[in-house]
Amino acid sequence: MKKNLSVLLVVAMAITSLTACGSKSEEAASDAASGGSSTEAAATAGSNDIASLQNLDKLEVKALDEINPSDYITLGEYKGLTVEVAPASVTDEDVDGYINNLIEANPAKTEITDRPIQKGDIANIDYEGKYADTGVAFEGGTAQGFDLDIGSGMFIPGFEDGLVGVNLGDTVDLDLTFPEEYGSKDLAGKKVVFTVKVNKISEKSKEPTDEWAAGLGMEGVTNLEQLKETSKKQLTEEAEATHKADVESAVIDKVIEISEYKDFPQEVLNYYLIQENQQLENYAQMYTAYGQPTTASDIVRMMMQNTAPDQSDPDAFLKNMVNEVAQQFITFAAIAKNENLAISDEDVENYLKEAFDAGSTGYSSLDELKGDVDSKTIKEGLMADKVVGFLVDNANVVEPAN
Repeated sequence: MKKNLSVLLVVAMAITSLTACGSKSEEAASDAASGGSSTEAAATAGSNDIASLQNLDKLEVKALDEINPSDYITLGEYKGLTVEVAPASVTDEDVDGYINNLIEANPAKTEITDRPIQKGDIANIDYEGKYADTGVAFEGGTAQGFDLDIGSGMFIPGFEDGLVGVNLGDTVDLDLTFPEEYGSKDLAGKKVVFTVKVNKISEKSKEPTDEWAAGLGMEGVTNLEQLKETSKKQLTEEAEATHKADVESAVIDKVIEISEYKDFPQEVLNYYLIQENQQLENYAQMYTAYGQPTTASDIVRMMMQNTAPDQSDPDAFLKNMVNEVAQQFITFAAIAKNENLAISDEDVENYLKEAFDAGSTGYSSLDELKGDVDSKTIKEGLMADKVVGFLVDNANVVEPAN
C-alpha cells in the first residue's frame, strides 16, 4: 500500500478541526427525496469497534525524537536513485473530455414556456414532503428552487415520472412510497405526499455556447476559446502535481525497498496509531456533520474496501498501515540525521503562520491554531517533506520503457 506522507497529511493529523470544501446545501436539501446514498451510508455506521482504536489513552508512547532511528534501520544507498515515472501530459482529448464533463454537470439550457415537462428536461421546483398518514413534514424533504434533471433517477421512484406532463407554474401532489431498503428508518417503506411547484422548465442544449462558457463563473472565461485555454492550464497544473506526487512516492518506495529494518518499539507504533486515529476521527466527524454518522472504525473499513478489498480484518489492516507510517518516518529521520536536515522551532512557527495567513485553516487567530496543533507532529511532517525533497533532488527520474 503506497502512502506518500507529505507534510499536509501530517498537519491534517495534528489539526483537530477540519474545514470542508464545497457546498453541501443542495445535497442536504434533496437527501430525503433522493435515492439517498448518504443516508444509506449513515444507516451502516456502527460503533468504534476495532480493537486497536480502543483505550488509546492508556497506551505508552515514544515519539520519533525519543529514539535513535539508526537502531531500527540500515539504509541503502539513497542518493542517485533511478525511478521510472511517466511524464506529465495533457492532450487535446483530455481537454475535450474535461469540457464534456462540464457540459454534463452544468448543461447549457434553453428555457421552455410553451410545453409541459418532458424526460430529459431540467425542472426548477419547490417541494415539500409530508407523511401521508399524519400530514407532518419530514426532515430533509423540503427545498426551494431545486434544479431536477428529469429522468436522472436522483429522487425516489415515481417522483420524476410524476412531473412529466406538468406545466410551468402548476402545483401537483405526488403520492409516493419510500423504498423498504431506504437508509433512513423513519422513511423506509413509508407512504408520503410531495407537494411540488414547477418554477421553470429548461431544455438541455446540445452545443455549448460562449454565453454558457461565461456563465460557468470561471475567472477570465467569457467564451469557449478561453474555456479551452483555462481548462488546459488547469489540467496541466493537475498533471504536474500528480507527476510530482508520483515521483515522491516512487522515491520513497525505492528507499524503503533497498533498506533493512528491525522490529519497531511498540511505544513508537502506539505513537503513530494515536496520530492516525486523530486523522480518522477528523474524517469521521466530517462525514457525521453532513448527516452520515460515522466512526473512526467505519473510515478504516472504507479505506480497506477501497485499497485492499481482498482483506477482511480491519484491525490487521490498521496495524499494517500504522507500521508503514512508522517505517516511513523512521526512514526519513535516519536520512535527516545523516544529511543534517534539521527542522527548527522557527520553521514550525513560520509554517503555521503561512498556513494561517493563507486563510485555509478555519481558525480565527494564529494563537488559536497554535493551541490546537501538536508542534512535534508538525516538526516531523516538515522534516519528512524536507527529506523527500532531498531524495527527489538527488534522484534520476526516467520515463518507463515502452
